[in-house]
Amino acid sequence: MNNICESCFEDKELKGFILSEGEIKLCDFCSCSNNKVIAIEELLDFFDELLGNFESHSEGSGVSSLISLIQGDWNLFRNNGTGSKFLNIIINRLALPFFNADVPVQYSQEILSNVNYWFKLKEQLKWERRYLIDINYLTDELGWDGFFESKFAVGKNDILYRARLHQNTNDEKFSPEKMFCPPRELSTAGRANPMGIPYLYLSDKQETILYEIRSAYLDEVSIGKFSVKKSLTEDVLISDFTEKPTIYHPTEVNKKIKSKLLKEYISRDLSQPLRRYDSELDYIPTQFICEFIKTFTGVKGLKFTSSLHNVGNNYVIFNQDIFECIEVNKINISKVEISYN
Repeated sequence: MNNICESCFEDKELKGFILSEGEIKLCDFCSCSNNKVIAIEELLDFFDELLGNFESHSEGSGVSSLISLIQGDWNLFRNNGTGSKFLNIIINRLALPFFNADVPVQYSQEILSNVNYWFKLKEQLKWERRYLIDINYLTDELGWDGFFESKFAVGKNDILYRARLHQNTNDEKFSPEKMFCPPRELSTAGRANPMGIPYLYLSDKQETILYEIRSAYLDEVSIGKFSVKKSLTEDVLISDFTEKPTIYHPTEVNKKIKSKLLKEYISRDLSQPLRRYDSELDYIPTQFICEFIKTFTGVKGLKFTSSLHNVGNNYVIFNQDIFECIEVNKINISKVEISYN
């Protein structure tokens, strides 16, 4: 088997490469004759780089087969069958220390040590040192300042939502001015913002923001619609923790893997619901990493998946002055669904 077509892959960058460099011939993997194909020799360097980031490992916690880990994290191939067939040929040609695509593996210790430093850093920030963390170690040694480069611009026609609970029945809806953050003197600590430094928390769905504020049956809520100020001339760039990253980035595969894994850890902590008995110490690591990202990327905020309403996404905006509240509506909560373990 020498040729493989773009339809045998799901990675959009790799598909694009085959479409630009390939020619229409019979695919030896799916037998399609209408797609562009490329000789697998053209992909040997990339897969040599990719597979060098895995280590064979005895079965156990955190260990998957090579094809399962690649597909589960990157969805590189159209399906597992095609991926296994292709990887078995590649492994044989590259003489890699894997027998086949089903060998149990995990990411290399170099990768795991890098991204798992997040857990050590969280303990340091909470219990050892808070204001004099070794930033040079995070940037020069671990390269974390390069892991948050994926950005997107919030469009001026995009609508985001913020909600406020009413304390008294039949109160008038809040004014647009009252839908913003409280004054810094009254600002409490959150997952992303330290006390006294208010950030604007928004969601991209009305239902999501109602989950986020823990609205209950018969609550009265004001929901504000927010958009980027029309007068703003620069793009509002956001660091995106929700994107589905591609792995086909020759010479940067190792970096892309670390970036994905680290962002998953941070996103999980950012979206962790605030509980009434949480300590503000638990917020310090995510407050720190938000400040780190803001400083080293220049983004205006973050986007991450809501853990309370997983079809919606949350936004943290570092400077609320770049948004305006264009409309406020008052609603009554008529139904609440509860699940439990």
